[in-house]
Amino acid sequence: MIKIIYPPMNLDYMIKKNKIAYALFFAFAAIFISVVFKGAITAQPGDENVYFYMGKLIAEGKIPYRDFFYAHPPLHAYLLAAVYKAFGFNILALKLIPFVSALISSFFIFKIAKEKFGNLEAITSSLLFMFSYGIMFNSAFSFGIMTATMLMTIGFYFLFNKNKNYLAGLFFGLAAVTRLLALIPIFVILFTVFLSNRKKFVQLSSSFLIIFLAVNLAFILFFGNDYTTPVYKFHLVKSAGINQNLNEYLGIIKLNWILFLSAFAFVFAKSKKPLIVFAVPSLIYLAFLLFLKRLFGFYFIIIFPFLAIIGGYSLANLCKQLRIGNKLKVAAAAAIALIFLWNLAADISFLQKRAFTGFERGNDLADFVNTNSNKNTLLFGDASIAPLIALMTDKKLALDFADTNDQVFSSRIVDINNVLSGIKGKNILFIARDKGISSLTEARNFLNTDCELLSTFYDRSEGNYLIYKCG
Repeated sequence: MIKIIYPPMNLDYMIKKNKIAYALFFAFAAIFISVVFKGAITAQPGDENVYFYMGKLIAEGKIPYRDFFYAHPPLHAYLLAAVYKAFGFNILALKLIPFVSALISSFFIFKIAKEKFGNLEAITSSLLFMFSYGIMFNSAFSFGIMTATMLMTIGFYFLFNKNKNYLAGLFFGLAAVTRLLALIPIFVILFTVFLSNRKKFVQLSSSFLIIFLAVNLAFILFFGNDYTTPVYKFHLVKSAGINQNLNEYLGIIKLNWILFLSAFAFVFAKSKKPLIVFAVPSLIYLAFLLFLKRLFGFYFIIIFPFLAIIGGYSLANLCKQLRIGNKLKVAAAAAIALIFLWNLAADISFLQKRAFTGFERGNDLADFVNTNSNKNTLLFGDASIAPLIALMTDKKLALDFADTNDQVFSSRIVDINNVLSGIKGKNILFIARDKGISSLTEARNFLNTDCELLSTFYDRSEGNYLIYKCG
């Protein structure tokens, strides 16, 4: 009688045996692309339009801080400028920056987990990252945070996996001159390296500081307070929104509950020591967010790679340490996969039907602006839409002022009366909403006394847009 020997029913063994880890990763990446692509080709109201317009200004020879207000370090704006210089106003090209950044981040998360822990951990970690709601949503919006996350993840890979400390520091420096939020986990990492290996710390910190200080000192040298005030002081003097922040914090956990719950499984993992290097920056960063004056959902993204690796390792570790038969382990894994797919289906449905539907009245607004203006007409108004309409109609924004977020003025970083005086008497179409700059008393008084309401456009998702003719 011939005895048939079956291979062990172990998930990690099967992935190793069939050498399909990379194939699975690229298959999941293809699914991710198909989900997010609609958002990447769709123009929508939002802060990214401010950055798109700033990219245009830089491509035309303007310099941030000197020629226009910009509240962040320069790298993101210059990346957008390079894309604008090459492709002009092309939504897909401009949005490829966060889109590609998310994919590259996913790949390095996969590599970190694969090389340090195993194939099962790598696949699980990359899945948790790619298909969390926050990553799918923010991959279609160019806020700079996804690029900073990518650069920090690459830096961590070279530090943690390859022991290439100078190269790691270089990427950490680039992340910090993209978004200042990256400084928090980077400083934590630097401190932990300092405690464990002084030589490694010197190598890592020196290359980090060369990039970070060189960029900052260069802009401080040339522009002084015009650089430090918007990039640093502005974020310290914003008005606090405690209730709003708490709701945002809890909302992000709710939207990304599988990622956070998977990371929380860390407390049940038998071997926790390999995760300390990921857990400490994550906990400190999450605590830091609680004390910010203004919190936005995309702020969490910078720490998602660490949470994904913690979650991927913890789930795989729990699966391996369960004292049940292999068939039951496969059944448990299948149950977890079904829950994951159910949540993913709900997220994808919302993204496709709501989040990525685009700007309902965008073309109508652009057509109205073109019909009711001439070549000398300037645009001004709400930060979420005026820069986008300016790009769609090839118009210029008055004073090159794209970031008209109400916090810019309520913080007293920019005097709204000086801005309104600067546009008074000029041939301007002012695009207003019931929030942002239009909610400020000075702006409402200006619209009532110096401008004429031409038309109102109702958008089912965004509310009313009002176009005034001024000057």
